[in-house]
Amino acid sequence: MISDEAYKELEEAVGVDNVSRHPAVLDSYAFQPFENHESMPWCPRPVAVALPSTTQEVSEVIKACNRHNLKHKAFSTGWGLWCGPTTDDVVQIDLRRMNRIVEIDEKNMFAVIEPYVCGAQLQAEAMKVGLNTHIIGAGPNCSPLASATSMHGVGHDSIYMSYSARNVLGLEWVMPTGEVTRLGAPGSGKGWFCGDGPGPSLRGTMRGYTGALGGMGVFTRVALKLYNWPGPPEIESTGTVVDVMSEVPDCLRIFGCFFPDKDRLADAYYDIGEAEIGYNCLKVATPAFMMILAPHLFKKLKGTENLRRLLGGTLGQMFLIILAGISREDLDHQVDVLKAIVDEHLGFVLDAKNIPTLGSNLAMNFIRATMPALVFRIGGSFSTALGRNDSLDTQLAWGEAIAEIKRGYAKKEMIIDDMGDNPYFVPYENNTWAHCEVVYPYDHRSEKHLAGSSAINMDFIINAIESCMEPMFGVVPSARKVLSPLTSNFNRWQRKLSEALDPDQTSDKGFYTDEAEFDFTNVPPERVERLQKLVEDLTWTELGPPE
Repeated sequence: MISDEAYKELEEAVGVDNVSRHPAVLDSYAFQPFENHESMPWCPRPVAVALPSTTQEVSEVIKACNRHNLKHKAFSTGWGLWCGPTTDDVVQIDLRRMNRIVEIDEKNMFAVIEPYVCGAQLQAEAMKVGLNTHIIGAGPNCSPLASATSMHGVGHDSIYMSYSARNVLGLEWVMPTGEVTRLGAPGSGKGWFCGDGPGPSLRGTMRGYTGALGGMGVFTRVALKLYNWPGPPEIESTGTVVDVMSEVPDCLRIFGCFFPDKDRLADAYYDIGEAEIGYNCLKVATPAFMMILAPHLFKKLKGTENLRRLLGGTLGQMFLIILAGISREDLDHQVDVLKAIVDEHLGFVLDAKNIPTLGSNLAMNFIRATMPALVFRIGGSFSTALGRNDSLDTQLAWGEAIAEIKRGYAKKEMIIDDMGDNPYFVPYENNTWAHCEVVYPYDHRSEKHLAGSSAINMDFIINAIESCMEPMFGVVPSARKVLSPLTSNFNRWQRKLSEALDPDQTSDKGFYTDEAEFDFTNVPPERVERLQKLVEDLTWTELGPPE
């Protein structure tokens, strides 16, 4: 509950019409998908929600929370449990009124935006001046500010535009104390062009690999690097996501590239990176297209053994790639290079130009990353196997190992059978690195599926440790407690940092520094013992600060 006095101060900060504690309103914020097994799909209800419209109002809301011993948690466009409260004393700061594109600097190729600007909005405006923005794999509905400052950030376009952490320039940050800080060039009044000076640079403190997921104040403005867009200012489209048809600009070509095995696919990826071609690239599990575009038909077809062999085997190792050229000669050169690389590695190329309907559907769906959210359709929810970054060869091998684990759980009907490894796999950093998340859908209304989701994650963690000692667990409080010893107890350092910048611990840190007991209820005892033995054997020398 929130006291009348505290609520009145929130009203004074943002206006009477922009704050609420009505249960129905609060419940709309507590409904969040992804891995909240015990109460899926609910997270704790906030005690109130406030909708500021300026940085100063955000500051006043945070100061009011501090005076009344309430925590705060930012919510921009939202994408799952991480933006919701993790305790029962949180004021949800909904930033939807902060929805302005402040500036697009065409010459210096950056944009300054507020939290509720989504990727599609920024992209549409940037394209009008020959530029484009990185959009994360979660889709164009998400806030580029949120992914750049507070969360992960790879996408279909990472082959050309890297990932969100790389694109942060200057930013404005309301600290957990309510103080407003500007990092990079804005901190010395020199504009928004740089995140590391002239002015204070705390890029690593601000986000690190994952970001604080709302656990370290509120980001109200950020400057993001933009990239070249050789296409027209606007692209004519008809229809909506699944049946959309878009005019494919003359500067783009779309190809599906198929290979006999993962090793040849990896070698082709490396060569494409060396050749410095590619605007958009995504390794695709062929059955995933059927699953998201026609889920009812997919359920009927997946029992067909020959179809499984075809889609998972013969057509299993493939990626889609979009080439973009600044001239006809440039584009023709890229096409010739791509075909030569694929041919060298015994693959074959499917040119969407020869299937106009396919190209028209894929063009903006991939440039804008609109399809991933359709994974919700088949079961109502989905999760991914510990998204991580590593070399291409390591990631491809890990993806196959995870696919084998998935098949075992699908046979026991503990997750939905998606008929393939179904990774979200994108190359970046000149194709020497890749990001891999293996998707598995499930029905959160099924107790068997919820139990399976808990158990399968344990197998994923064990496999990650056994394959390369990289258990990606940063946003999972229970896994953090179990596995921090494998990484020099990093979480102790993270807590020290949090205490320095948030002495009263007023931000909701549930996904940032909290540690919870791992629920082993649905995990076979031998797997628990295996994990404990791995942690014991592989724990490095104690380097963390004393408790």
